Amino acid sequence: MIEAVVDTNFLMLAYQFKLNIPEKLGELLGAYRMVTCDGVVRELKKLSLGKGRDGVAARYALKVLDGCGAEVKRSKGEVDEWIVGYCKKEGAVACTVDKKLRERLKREGVKVVIMRGKKQLQFA
Repeated sequence: MIEAVVDTNFLMLAYQFKLNIPEKLGELLGAYRMVTCDGVVRELKKLSLGKGRDGVAARYALKVLDGCGAEVKRSKGEVDEWIVGYCKKEGAVACTVDKKLRERLKREGVKVVIMRGKKQLQFA
């Protein structure tokens, strides 16, 4: 089963664009398991304390993670470093909308899922 590693901003898309991320990933990848790291969860929890659109999006993203049974791995250091290292080591697919991270992942030979047209997920 393929692993889909999700980052903070990708998860926040669920609220921002009314996107059912677990369902859309299933349509693109087939059977998969959602994975993230505790650094992403910490970022979301910090953002969720805020008011406004980002706070609401972060709270919703935490519910998405919980609702789909995502596996949260322990990480050390910077989140982007963990994502690159984990995806390379495990052959996982990365899910991000961060342009710099996406370019780095592609240079490292990692498949990347992005959002296209506000309602569609596809490989970059």
